Amino acid sequence: MLLGAMLVPQTASAAPAVRASCFAATGLVSAVDHPRLPARGDWICDGLGPRGTPPVSWVFFTPDDFASKGLKPSHFVTDIARFDRISLIVMDASGPLRSRSYSMDDVSHFVNGPKFALPLPDMQGSTGLVVAVERPWAPVIASRASLQVQEKPTDALGWSEDAMLVIALLLGMMLTPLLYHGVFHRILREGYVLWQIASATSVVALITIHSGLVHHIVSLGMETTVQLSMMALLVPMVFASGFLLSYLEAEAIPDGLCKLLKTLVIASALTLTFIALPFAFLRPLTAAAFLLIPIPLAAAAMASAGMAIRSGRRIAWAQLLSWAALSMAYTFNALRGFGFATSDGLVDIGFFGAITLHVAVGVFAVLYRVDIMRKERERVNARLDALTNLIDLDPLTGIFNRRAFEQRFVELRSDGFHALAVVDLDHFKRINDKFGHSTGDRVLQEVASVLAGDKDAIGFRMGGEEFVVMMRGSQIQQRAEQLRRAITIRIANEVEGIDGPVTASMGLVESPPGGASSMRQLYSHADRLLYEAKYSGRNRLISERIQIFEPPSRERRMKDRRDADRRAEG
Repeated sequence: MLLGAMLVPQTASAAPAVRASCFAATGLVSAVDHPRLPARGDWICDGLGPRGTPPVSWVFFTPDDFASKGLKPSHFVTDIARFDRISLIVMDASGPLRSRSYSMDDVSHFVNGPKFALPLPDMQGSTGLVVAVERPWAPVIASRASLQVQEKPTDALGWSEDAMLVIALLLGMMLTPLLYHGVFHRILREGYVLWQIASATSVVALITIHSGLVHHIVSLGMETTVQLSMMALLVPMVFASGFLLSYLEAEAIPDGLCKLLKTLVIASALTLTFIALPFAFLRPLTAAAFLLIPIPLAAAAMASAGMAIRSGRRIAWAQLLSWAALSMAYTFNALRGFGFATSDGLVDIGFFGAITLHVAVGVFAVLYRVDIMRKERERVNARLDALTNLIDLDPLTGIFNRRAFEQRFVELRSDGFHALAVVDLDHFKRINDKFGHSTGDRVLQEVASVLAGDKDAIGFRMGGEEFVVMMRGSQIQQRAEQLRRAITIRIANEVEGIDGPVTASMGLVESPPGGASSMRQLYSHADRLLYEAKYSGRNRLISERIQIFEPPSRERRMKDRRDADRRAEG
């Protein structure tokens, strides 16, 4: 967007224009039928233009001005502002030759940029042109005056068509964030997003009016255009203030400053609305009011952002930058209005660049809050995951517990874990009785470490010395046997004080997709195989690969366990 704003002044000039060198100010005189021109000593030919709003502002396009461009102009072009009457007086060597006069109601030709055009009288035989602006409401109407050529109706006056294309692209880029803001509001449900939408929309309206694009959309009269131009400058400040107050937390701005800012918003809105009305007694005040009234509001807004920065709100820097940009835009507009803008390019790049920066910073501020919300949500989810893991983890071994096994069984089956093994340490009670429970705990921890060593296996502690392992991949039986043997080796190497090997028995069930998939079925079958391993002498693996089976009844399982225990003890 900033690049687009920088391109505007590079293309702002249309056909070459004749600029005036001399200006004058007089009391109210008739400038139409028998024009009485200012005396030679009244003319100021420094090329800077008028600074005030006298009863009559005079503009003199001298023979040298015409000669410098070598043009035969067809239109008088200047910036939009109120006036009572504009008289175009054609001069020759002897004095006034002919003239043409226009009132505001006669203006219908709005051209590219914040400008309008008036057809010149017949310039045949002329050596210069004098323009008399009666009761101008702003110096800009004289200081920004120029003469341009329109050889055919399609020729551009004011800014070039290239400049208007760049502005249209700039507006398109500004409209895009509005769509995102609508989505952000659905996510954040915060009032400041609505204020930012309103602020960005008002800036779009301001650029549309200020650039003259509005006249390509709807037909407006001169008075309506003037009032829209004034209000378009006011509204962004109101919405930007609302965005500032709703964006920064209440505790970030002192109550007194917050109330002052709200009061200034209301006072500025009411005052500038009144000043914009077309009352004759307001004419000397309008230009100064539009320069001075926003100053307290901007100062209060930037002071609020500064206080928020002092309280530790780093994002308030964005608000400070946003208001600084908006103030710059108003400053450039005031320079234009007071006649201090002698360079189209400098003023336009300042105005459009500052307005664009204001919108861009507002977009960044909203995105920053969205990112904060995203990070906060991630932190909350991480805490929830941590709490869930605390519930699902065995506190002694750090691996999943029975609850996690029951909760995640279906998910693991869908992820390809189609094998289930039940592991039980042989004679573990004797370890606790002989070497103490702390040694027994160390043994269980080392078993968990072994089960975690296979990347395609997930271990669960079911209670006591019993573990379950869910496995996927190839060569499951061989890998399960490796895990079982590794338990004995790991305990011998890592747990001191045990005078003999600690062995494990394992029952393994492989049930491919389409086979038995119930957790109860697989666990019961693997548990039965485990007790067969115990019955067969312990320290071994017994496995089966099944498709469909009838799970043993509870009574049968209990009987199998009792029989296996008796045989093992015998």
